[in-house]
Amino acid sequence: MLLEFIINFSILFCFTTLIYWSFIHYEDVPFIQKYKSVLVGLAFGVAAFILTVVTAPFGNGIFIHNRNIFVLFSGLLGGPVSIFISSILIFISRSAIFYTSTIAFIMMINLLVITLAMAYAAHKYPMTYRNIAYYFFAITFEHCLLLLIYFGITLQSLYYTVIYLLFSSLAFYLLRIILIQLDHRHKQIRQIYELKQMDLLTQLPNHVAIEQRLKWLMQAKIPFELLHLDLRKFSTVNHQYSYEVGDAIFAKIAKTIEQQLPSESHIGRIDSDEFYIILLNLAPAEAIMQANQINEAIKKIVFTQDPTLQITANIGISSSNNYAQLPLLLNAAYRALDFAKKQPSIWIYHDNQLKNKYNKTHDDR
Repeated sequence: MLLEFIINFSILFCFTTLIYWSFIHYEDVPFIQKYKSVLVGLAFGVAAFILTVVTAPFGNGIFIHNRNIFVLFSGLLGGPVSIFISSILIFISRSAIFYTSTIAFIMMINLLVITLAMAYAAHKYPMTYRNIAYYFFAITFEHCLLLLIYFGITLQSLYYTVIYLLFSSLAFYLLRIILIQLDHRHKQIRQIYELKQMDLLTQLPNHVAIEQRLKWLMQAKIPFELLHLDLRKFSTVNHQYSYEVGDAIFAKIAKTIEQQLPSESHIGRIDSDEFYIILLNLAPAEAIMQANQINEAIKKIVFTQDPTLQITANIGISSSNNYAQLPLLLNAAYRALDFAKKQPSIWIYHDNQLKNKYNKTHDDR
């Protein structure tokens, strides 16, 4: 019996932790995000099939019957769709094992029915670490009641039922504790990762994070306009008012810029007084208009430190459609920014305008 318990729990532990960690670790992958419920259900269903093949011969499927734990944790990770898929796979796999006892097959029919009911309940009351215990005890006590009805109330049936209840509870709570710890550790790692990608002053993504977003957009071939914004002569603000006051002014400017952007856009701080702004699915002319709106909004900011202070920005723009590689796109935006800095009155320039200017000069020659 001890060997049966060890085998059963080892399989439960290994597959549950492996599946759970894999999905929370790669939760940002677009494919995982899109098909998470289906993939979770399939993963736990396959794990339950392996558990059935390995452990069913030992205990005749009576007290070695913990596939319901797989179903529960699939619901915790993937929701009601995962519960439905994993329970169907468990039923199919159990039906294919011809050497199991009658009671084992009855238990699996029962498991299918009760897990489908559980999927419906999870749709209304999503599973959490707090309430999953209620789901566990509901399904476990129902299984115990079924065992007592089938065998009758005898010493042997009570013995099997108590063993089943104790082992199931032990396995469930140990796994629940482990998964809570894994989830906590994952959140800590994610928080550290996010802090490494965040500019603490403005609470915006830093140059690492915004460039990763740019790479992803270019790989996905999603068109966008890139704005390279540089605050004009902002270093003089720091020298005149101190860096502490300069930081407060800069944070207010960053907030103002962010408020001007459309919902489908991204902004990140890439240097002391520079930003990258990503505008999705806009034409170059629309990007120039948006850049002008941003500059006007910056100019209108009233600073409590000095109401007479007015900040403006130079902005260089480039289009992702014009470049296949990120370094070329960044260089194009910087060239446009550099050209805008040299103009006496026009502070916003698009890379397309530079190209047209160059082509016109070349044609004149």
